[in-house]
Amino acid sequence: MLLPRFDFHDPASVQEALDLKKTYRENARILAGGTDLLVHLKKDLVSVEHLISVTKIDELLKIEEKGGDITIGACVTMASLAASGLIGEKLPALKQGAQSLGNHLIRNKATIGGNACNASPAGDTLCALLIYDAAVILQNSEGAREVPVSDFFVGPGKSCINDDELLTGFRIAVPPAGSGADYIQLGKRKSSEINVVNVASYIEIDPANQNILNARIALGSVAPTPIRGAKAEQVLAGKTADDTVFFEAAEAARRDDCKPIDDFRGTAGYRQAMIGVLTRRTLAAALAQAQGK
Repeated sequence: MLLPRFDFHDPASVQEALDLKKTYRENARILAGGTDLLVHLKKDLVSVEHLISVTKIDELLKIEEKGGDITIGACVTMASLAASGLIGEKLPALKQGAQSLGNHLIRNKATIGGNACNASPAGDTLCALLIYDAAVILQNSEGAREVPVSDFFVGPGKSCINDDELLTGFRIAVPPAGSGADYIQLGKRKSSEINVVNVASYIEIDPANQNILNARIALGSVAPTPIRGAKAEQVLAGKTADDTVFFEAAEAARRDDCKPIDDFRGTAGYRQAMIGVLTRRTLAAALAQAQGK
């Protein structure tokens, strides 16, 4: 399959990219890694007259820690996330998500911003962004705004980004001492496969008594968008972190939080069962991190 004809633009700054987007409006698409968009163009699933590449804009390629926050540029690749010592140390679940996406060839091109804008319920970095309570940074010609990642996804393949905006990055508060996080994805193969189900968990404990101070659980592939496990989080609130309460939270996630469907990758019942299994496993791994094990 061949790509259709289009005009290619290679801006050197965010403002130049925004100017191009404003000029061509609905006739333009943003190209980051292109691992989804180029396939869709080849299959004639989308059409475009102007392709605006943002892969050479320096400010979109940075990972920085400043003032208690970590900022990640939208064009940081999955390979760069996985290789980052800062991400591995401070945001391990995000590193795990980046490592889980596709194969090494795809990870060298796929970007965190593209993964978010693709807005797949199964996106590998999206559950991690949810449990780290990330802010999505959106910019237009008038300035920038931040949107909680929990409000960013509005449907399968749909986000709240406006036509005149560009996703430039993410801001995540550095997790405190006594916290841990974990991510697990389940696919039919080890790589190059859309997830059957994926789960990320974050937990923060009081070292004096092992009580849970904060807990966040995110579920993928079991709803129209990646979602937080609200009922499961309620079960954990204020409890002592142990296998019993983790089992109760996993049951709440399986029973109350997820609404999966049947498809060729798996049945709704299988997905629900696996939500319970992976929730328990990610909580146990997050606790071990929080305890310094």
